[in-house]
Amino acid sequence: MQKRAKRTRKKLKKAALDVFAEKSVDAATVEEITEKADVGKGTLYEHFADKEDIVIKLVEDAVNHLIGYIRSYDSAPEMLEDMLEHLLNAHYSFSVDSREEFLLLFQGKLLLRLESDTFDELEEPYLRYLGEIEDQISTYLSPRIDPLKIRRLACAVAGFVFGFFSFAMIGMSEEEVESSVKPLRRTFVKSLCTFLGW
Repeated sequence: MQKRAKRTRKKLKKAALDVFAEKSVDAATVEEITEKADVGKGTLYEHFADKEDIVIKLVEDAVNHLIGYIRSYDSAPEMLEDMLEHLLNAHYSFSVDSREEFLLLFQGKLLLRLESDTFDELEEPYLRYLGEIEDQISTYLSPRIDPLKIRRLACAVAGFVFGFFSFAMIGMSEEEVESSVKPLRRTFVKSLCTFLGW
């Protein structure tokens, strides 16, 4: 019974992820998700409270997956520039390997809402993601650097990734993305180092 419930839940999450990537979270309906999963609406409500509940679970999964990419390196980068390069490369690999999760994480206005003073359940994974970026770069920085500056840098990394890779996903080959991102990435990394006074 538990195995079947787990399979159904996984099927619903996969269907929702596909529908969200195709239509956007706002435009997708519960009916489209259940149709894609080939289950009834009642089955969906046995596993999730509503569409937003599915979104929250999928965002949590995607953030965990992306953090896995961020933490994955053979040896720790030696300098701040190397770490910033690693962060951009990790996001790029994630966008190629997990396109639907990338689109889910970086679509809509979710990242912009992180500037507000109140956070809801959906924003917690994004804050954890930004915190991970901050943790990764903090070891290369002076403890005197204002934490707000580090948060802004984390948001800048997320914004760059969203802006460039989402543009790249709508019509560039992997080779074109790779060749066009290199000079932009170098300039971006240098700008971030200058921002931090490095």
